[in-house]
Amino acid sequence: MPRQDAITFARLGAFTFLDIVHETKLFNTNETCFSLNHMDLGTQNILVDDSFHFLAIIDWEFAQTAPWEVNHFPMPFPLVWSDEKINTALTDPDHRAHRAISQQVATRQIYIRKFQDAERMIQESGRRIRKSFPNVLNSAASRIYACYERIGSSNGDEDLVREMVQLAFGFDRERTCEYLKGIEDKIRQADGLQEKT
Repeated sequence: MPRQDAITFARLGAFTFLDIVHETKLFNTNETCFSLNHMDLGTQNILVDDSFHFLAIIDWEFAQTAPWEVNHFPMPFPLVWSDEKINTALTDPDHRAHRAISQQVATRQIYIRKFQDAERMIQESGRRIRKSFPNVLNSAASRIYACYERIGSSNGDEDLVREMVQLAFGFDRERTCEYLKGIEDKIRQADGLQEKT
């Protein structure tokens, strides 16, 4: 039976994400205004021709202004596993996730390449690009946000929270545990303060 004062990884993930935003420069964009982000830029919303050239982007109902770092690889090929875990699956053909991870990696490469092609066409037309979408997708901040967004949608919350910490700070497993213990202590402190008010 779980302890009554146990903190769920979903809650721990939210506090961890806020700590990463405040304590690192990963999300410190120094922007005075944010770009319009689609927020659901999966393959289902990108219309292409037979050569995979972009024709249109549809379904803008979730669009919002936000830091570029909230953009990340969409389902069904998110980048939420650690590089070590991905490499383990890729290098072992008998690994249960080998086929799926291989397909995800290949799909992410096509996705990146097509956005690079689109950016090149924009630049060739004389327009300036302030930030590179493909570069953002491969950034630690983008991967952290992708992990954060997936928390609560599966039973892998603990792995997602740990991956966020490791991406943000480069900690090993032991130091990650220490860091998360510190975040738990902060949550308990905040809960104690709220009960008194």
